[in-house]
Amino acid sequence: MKNKLKKISLFFIVSLTLVFTAVTLSGCLDGEIAPYSTGEEVIAAKIQNTISVTGSGTVKVVPDEVFIDISVITERTTTQGAVDENSQVSGEIISAIENLNIENLTIETTGFNLNPLYDYSQKNKPPRIYAYQVTSTLEVTTTNLEKIGEIIATATESGANGISSIGFDLTDESKKTAITEALAKASEDADNKAHAIANSTGLRISQILYISESETSYPGPLFSTIKTAEEGADLDGVTPPTILPQEIEITASINIVYLFE
Repeated sequence: MKNKLKKISLFFIVSLTLVFTAVTLSGCLDGEIAPYSTGEEVIAAKIQNTISVTGSGTVKVVPDEVFIDISVITERTTTQGAVDENSQVSGEIISAIENLNIENLTIETTGFNLNPLYDYSQKNKPPRIYAYQVTSTLEVTTTNLEKIGEIIATATESGANGISSIGFDLTDESKKTAITEALAKASEDADNKAHAIANSTGLRISQILYISESETSYPGPLFSTIKTAEEGADLDGVTPPTILPQEIEITASINIVYLFE
């Protein structure tokens, strides 16, 4: 009798559970399920209310670093003679420039070439080597731009027979400062454009969605040239020339997307 009652009770509990589950599922099916929105959908909704602009900024800076390429050309009938003379003259030039006591001065050898010189004057005969030419290049770098003329005059008076180029550039610290200023101007330009668009269309900018840097342009060193001895310039006893550097222009461009209401 007891076992029979237990079976009836268990059947009744199971039946109630099934009924309750059915009612619950029915309620869920009959009601509305809230739509699920992904992060991409939220972003897409925001992008519909955006203003995208590109801002640009330009900064002009006077160079604070100069490098001068000084050439020493020697010719002798033997390779050893040409090399020895070139080394001697180069050493005298280096010593003379160092004695100027210029701050932030660096002197490096950036080129050294040894070439045979041929005589093609004899017809029907192969050319013959009549001498050897050595060309070495010293690069003098300094942040003291006022000493450019003095460096050139000292080098030529000490035996240099060629000034191949003069380059102007910015030091790393000046370059970073100029780029930062150009980016700040680009950001301000973009902000002005966005608010001009919003005001003209009756919109109100609420916040920035994102910012991306488009491009930062730095032209690099600017070069100028002067005549060498082979081109007819008299460099002996030369008066220190006045050389003024050209401004370096740095430009930056950024894209900013603004949200509006």
